[in-house]
Amino acid sequence: MTTVGKILVVLHLVLSIMFMAFAGAVFTAQNNWRAAEKKAAASLAASNTKIRDMQAEFDKERADNADKISKLTDNVTKLTGEKTALTTQVATLDLDNKQLRKDVDQQRDLADLKSTEATERKKEADLQRGKNGELFLSREELVKNLNDTEDKRFALDIQLSQVSEKYEQLLNDFKTMKSFLASKNLTTDPKQMIVQTAPPPPVEGVVTEVRKAEKSSRELIEISIGSDDGLVVGHKLTLFRGDKYVAEIRLTLVQADKSVGYIYTKAKNAVVNVGDTASTKL
Repeated sequence: MTTVGKILVVLHLVLSIMFMAFAGAVFTAQNNWRAAEKKAAASLAASNTKIRDMQAEFDKERADNADKISKLTDNVTKLTGEKTALTTQVATLDLDNKQLRKDVDQQRDLADLKSTEATERKKEADLQRGKNGELFLSREELVKNLNDTEDKRFALDIQLSQVSEKYEQLLNDFKTMKSFLASKNLTTDPKQMIVQTAPPPPVEGVVTEVRKAEKSSRELIEISIGSDDGLVVGHKLTLFRGDKYVAEIRLTLVQADKSVGYIYTKAKNAVVNVGDTASTKL
């Protein structure tokens, strides 16, 4: 075998070893990415389940409150009708009682005028008194029932007021949470919230531009990685210069190959420069 042949054999052996090492590195990286993807998918599924459970609980409580309000309203309407009927009945009984008393007085006058009929008139008067007593007892029972109905209606009014206050409190709490998220420049869109709960991928880029925002004092930072690298709006990245911590940014604009964010915290007296490293890794 010539010298050139021996060199080619050695070169072929070296290249084979290099290709085997490259294939092993690719296989290891692929497994790492698959594990990270499964972990992120599990975290996203858990967050989605929690949000759905909270929404279902809120919808159920709101439906239950609406049903309770409807039932309480029906009860109030029914009791109001019963109260009106009882009031009418009491008024009728009062008129009957007055008429009976008038009749008794007339009977007494007739008894004075007609002594021969005094005994019979007395019997009739006694009978009438018995009826009056029965009517009076009946009237007292109706008044008692009316008072009980009034107490029940008052209790139902209080219960309806409490349910209405709780419902209004729930609505106010929901509005307050949305306002709080908006005041912190956080999205109130559930879809975006689900995206932002997923951790950013382990990527690294560099600062390509630093500039001031037009309508605020914020310092905007442009970096060399974007949605092609798995970044979305709301992700946080840490800026380093060598091994030195510089600042942290939150992304507000993400394109395919670049992103823009603002500084929300940084080291004391630190200045962000073009060329600084931007990384999602700790």
